[in-house]
Amino acid sequence: MSLEKLQVMLCVPKQTVEKIHEDICGALFEKVVKEAIASGVDGYDIDVKQSVRKAAYGLRLTRGVTMSIAGKAVRKIFISYIQRSRASGSRTEAARELKKMIAFNNLVVTELVSDIKGESPEPTPEDKTIDVEAKPVDDVDNKEWEQLQTLRKVRPARSSTGRPGQTEITLKDDLPDRDRADLYKTYLLYCLTGEVTQVPFGAQITTKKDDSEYGFLKQLGGILGLTDEEIVDVHRSLAEQAFTQQAEVILADGQLTKARVAQLNELQRQVGLPSEYAQKIIKNITSTKMAAALETAVGQGRLIIREIRELKSSGIELDVMVSKSLRQNLFKKTVDDIFSSGTGEFDEVEVYEKIPEDLGIDVDKARDVVHELAKTRLSNSLVQAVSLLRQRNTSGVVSSLNDLLACDKAVPASPLSWEVPEELADLFSIYLKNDPAPEKLSGLQYLLNINDATAEALKEMKDRAEPTTETSEEEFVF
Repeated sequence: MSLEKLQVMLCVPKQTVEKIHEDICGALFEKVVKEAIASGVDGYDIDVKQSVRKAAYGLRLTRGVTMSIAGKAVRKIFISYIQRSRASGSRTEAARELKKMIAFNNLVVTELVSDIKGESPEPTPEDKTIDVEAKPVDDVDNKEWEQLQTLRKVRPARSSTGRPGQTEITLKDDLPDRDRADLYKTYLLYCLTGEVTQVPFGAQITTKKDDSEYGFLKQLGGILGLTDEEIVDVHRSLAEQAFTQQAEVILADGQLTKARVAQLNELQRQVGLPSEYAQKIIKNITSTKMAAALETAVGQGRLIIREIRELKSSGIELDVMVSKSLRQNLFKKTVDDIFSSGTGEFDEVEVYEKIPEDLGIDVDKARDVVHELAKTRLSNSLVQAVSLLRQRNTSGVVSSLNDLLACDKAVPASPLSWEVPEELADLFSIYLKNDPAPEKLSGLQYLLNINDATAEALKEMKDRAEPTTETSEEEFVF
């Protein structure tokens, strides 16, 4: 009597029959899988393959059921490798256990999955050249795969001979995310440092590994069920760690000079760390030290706009590295230096556009700062000029009057008043003797409220006071 007739006679529901079939045949298939796995990397021969294929199809189990049974058994073996790896006493031993797991996956589990699916045991012409390049997820920047050197090695050339290890049975749901990332990191460090062997008297011998280890690393990522985004995070975090350790030595005193910026740029290139992450690390290292150092430099007049531009040309993002308030103070001091330079020059494009851009501050707010400083310095310059006049410091008088003119260029002023008009005339006379440019002399005449008649009289007095070259020579003729 067939099972179908018996099912009808006993009125057994179809779902019950399927469940019984799955339990009985599933147990038989599980036994076959465990025996196949137990054969190890050297014992998975043609007889084992035929046994798996026969059980997978002869027991009439669904593909989902057979893969579920196989996955449970395989993951148990994977976990045993990981437990031995964690219990090992060194990074080298830990990596060796993981490497055994990778070999087990390639030589046993991959064949097992292939046999369950009934795939051809030999690579087809299409399989002989397989694209093993990782496909980054949408939110992973492809540039990072090119910048991080270790990632470039994990991403081998597009063509690779042979069948890659299976990635359908993974430990994604068996281990926490952090544990999977740590296991991957362990093998990545092994790829970077090589095998370390202890020899007598406490010495060590390190054997450098070649880039073929990165192929195993890629396969480990598949077994652990890591996404491309998670893999990028591990590689980046290791690069950040290496960059941070050396950057802390370079920036021990918090001073970020042009020479050190060049060192940091070279270090960033060596570890392949993307610029935005390197800048963030530099900021974290220097955030407290650099702020105090810059404040001291500004107070002592050691940091000028030229040095700021040198830092920017070296790739430093000043608006990231320096607080907004400190950059505003730098701008204020720079403009104040212009108004006290004694040259009488004021470049509107430089002050209103270029310097704010260099410091990363708002142009409109910068203009307000300039106007406020100009108005304050204007009256102060006049007071200072009169004070130096009374001290008979003619060079100081000229410098102060030039500062007065610079402030007027920034914010055109009305004629100034002074309680002793004669002193204004004396200021004009001293400035006149310095042979200023006509436009400067005209501007000063306006600011000091010197009328044309007085200005002409002072000019004539200057001309009469200056002896001609011939007269000077005659005076020394004996």
